[in-house]
Amino acid sequence: MTNLLDQNPIYCVEQILIPEGLPAMLKVFAKEAIRANPKELENFAWRYFEKLAATVKLDDSAPPPTIPQIVLVFEKTRDVEFTNQEPMRKIMTSCGIANNACDNIFKLADFPSDLIDPKEVIVLLITSTCKSFVAIMKGIFKVFGVHSNEKVPTQLFFMLINFIARRNKKIHATTISALHQDLKSKQVKEVKFDDINNNPIMKDLMRIV
Repeated sequence: MTNLLDQNPIYCVEQILIPEGLPAMLKVFAKEAIRANPKELENFAWRYFEKLAATVKLDDSAPPPTIPQIVLVFEKTRDVEFTNQEPMRKIMTSCGIANNACDNIFKLADFPSDLIDPKEVIVLLITSTCKSFVAIMKGIFKVFGVHSNEKVPTQLFFMLINFIARRNKKIHATTISALHQDLKSKQVKEVKFDDINNNPIMKDLMRIV
């Protein structure tokens, strides 16, 4: 197979012009590839850079959703296990969330199929308006604990935090697992923000901004 360098050979150092930002971009990609250790590197690279391109194309003018708006989305989907993206978009816009803000969420989510869990979308809405990990955690308890004095069933909490961990490499699976074992050993059935914020296992994560 003829590659790009065969078609456009570089004969001398003077012809090499390294685009600004390329070394940093490749360094981040290399770290992600090593961490993921994919069976098909080409497919992984395609997905990685496709998602990166989508992020670059996000609409900066989109107003971030407010917590009260996200609570309304939760109210309308709390009994829905799965739905499709277009009905979910209609629910979001009916709660006052801007269309371009919805576009941003679906671009960032990169869902593998049209069938989605509304809870995952709600978590992404929270992350789009809360700019630190602590704020995101507070938002989760405000939204999903709106009818229970900001307490959330422990099993549900781990489902929600795993939605975040999938997209934030600073949240390590070992930390989440250790927290799960800790709360399980204490037979904690539901948690509130202080339970997570004050847990020594979460000390480093709570400093993420």
